Amino acid sequence: MSLAASLFGHPVVEAVVHIGGLALLAGVVTAISAFVYRVRARTQFPEGPTLILGLGAVAIYLNTRLIFIQFIGNTGDALTVSEALLNISVFVTAGIASYGGRYAGDSIGTSKRLNWGMFQPDFNPIVRAVGRFITVTLPEEIDDIDGYDPVRDETKRAIAGETLEFPRGLTVGDLQSQLTARLKEDHDVGYVDVDLAADGTVEFLAVGQRAAGIGPTLPPNSAAVAVRADPPFSATAGDTVQLWRTDSDGAQARLGTAELRASVDDVTTVATDEAVAKKVDPAVDYRLMTLAADSHADREFAAMLRRGDETMSVFDVSAESVLVGVSVAALDATIIAIRSSGGDVDTIPKRDRIIQAGEQLFAIGRPETLRKLDAASGVQSVAESETPPAAGSAIDWESDTTTDRDALTYDGE
Repeated sequence: MSLAASLFGHPVVEAVVHIGGLALLAGVVTAISAFVYRVRARTQFPEGPTLILGLGAVAIYLNTRLIFIQFIGNTGDALTVSEALLNISVFVTAGIASYGGRYAGDSIGTSKRLNWGMFQPDFNPIVRAVGRFITVTLPEEIDDIDGYDPVRDETKRAIAGETLEFPRGLTVGDLQSQLTARLKEDHDVGYVDVDLAADGTVEFLAVGQRAAGIGPTLPPNSAAVAVRADPPFSATAGDTVQLWRTDSDGAQARLGTAELRASVDDVTTVATDEAVAKKVDPAVDYRLMTLAADSHADREFAAMLRRGDETMSVFDVSAESVLVGVSVAALDATIIAIRSSGGDVDTIPKRDRIIQAGEQLFAIGRPETLRKLDAASGVQSVAESETPPAAGSAIDWESDTTTDRDALTYDGE
């Protein structure tokens, strides 16, 4: 008898191989299930079914093998103590391997280096068109998009009832994209929220324009004002500056701290506290002194949000809402914060965070995404006037506790 045969014939080695093989079976089954679930459902495989699948595969093998052996051997002997301990070890090891397989499958499904688009479902049907073209007739009533400036009435009247033609063979998603692009190009519309039926019928249409100007980027209790001042060399928008004024007796006095927004020749626009803005004299020339860089996350966020198609809305979740018990990852919109019924704010919540009754959701998304979220049962949009300002948005420009730089004196050079 060879050494390998005697080694693998040893009871301990045979038991280890038996346990390892069944653990590998459980891990492979849960890994495949977690991978398919991640790719198809785009969320993590639940923990409960992990053990059910992993241990279920092992149990099916053990029961089938035991029944087969008893049938062939024509014996009905009960399991011995060693066999029972072996089975217990198998189930414990298989349970651990099941969670390992779940993690491995989910990691592969979320890998950015691998593209699993071919496995993802395409629920977008082809438009059921009659004729050589897809004819889309826009509704007579055009709505406004919440959170965006309304489009002019003249533009709405030009859009209402318009008939557009598109080539055949488009999916509903492709037709929606082309319709949106056509409206933006032909009518100078900033944003379009449209729902199409499978035959190309427009079920809902709303248009809007992004709020323009400097006003939407100003935090509460602040104002933008133009001053006569030549900004320092290489100063750009976003720099923190101090406003200095020369009195009639030649003394230098600091007016306040501001943020540089724009500059043309000797006229500079700055954003500052309302109290400081009221002190600005349009007939007086000021001096600007640039301070060290200071990050303002709220204004950076507002600037980024203005450049994108998305906007933000706040929603109240009632006890009867369909969102109660649902994880944040299950929503199409991006949840940047959740305010609990007690007033605590959870910023950037984890994707597995469960939504509770009485909470407020701060969501970012495209208009159609937020509209569908608002239409969900038990969910109500909160008006901006009812929403408290976000943490850190109220900037106190003249606070003596923020930095020591306000104590700087101007040397007149």
